[in-house]
Amino acid sequence: MKKIKLLLENFYLKDDSIYKNDKLFYSYKLKFDYPKFSIIVLAAKKFNKEGILNIIKIYNQKEIYEYIFVVGKDDNKNWILENLNIINGKVVLNPNPNDVLYTTIKIGLKVLSENIDYIILQFSTLSNIKKETVDLIIERVKKSKKEIFIPLYENKKGHPIIFKKTMKKILCNLRKEKGLPYLLKKYKDKIEYIEVFDPGVVKWK
Repeated sequence: MKKIKLLLENFYLKDDSIYKNDKLFYSYKLKFDYPKFSIIVLAAKKFNKEGILNIIKIYNQKEIYEYIFVVGKDDNKNWILENLNIINGKVVLNPNPNDVLYTTIKIGLKVLSENIDYIILQFSTLSNIKKETVDLIIERVKKSKKEIFIPLYENKKGHPIIFKKTMKKILCNLRKEKGLPYLLKKYKDKIEYIEVFDPGVVKWK
């Protein structure tokens, strides 16, 4: 497969093709025999360079199909574009970074590729998670029939929170004043809690 640096403005992936400024740039075929995960890195309100670099390391799995970085400043956007070389990466700006968290999530959801199966919400300031923990969570998600996944450490709910793509429409239509707590309460029957032995899922930088 031809390698192309996709972490550039105006590049995006759709239907096995790469587009630039809405014009076909490169077409190829990929065959996936496993679920595809899109990771939305929430870094609009608090941008953590070290955390972002660590996230790329701990999510180094074949199932990670794309990275979406949502930042709050042009300087942060430029840093990602200049320093990260990720195939199928996207970086978008939240013009109101101090708004509620849901605003940042919704901006990330708008640029999701259509052919992914799961959505990972990952804070850039919550990057102390061990790679083996991420591996365990992804394997559990792949085998489950639930639609929302939350790690538990010593009975404490942690992150990342993972949603099946079937929840995308609900996430996009959520009123921002209600936010994720409302959604998780309303759809608690769709949640699977995954017990882990890693304090990193609840430890913020």
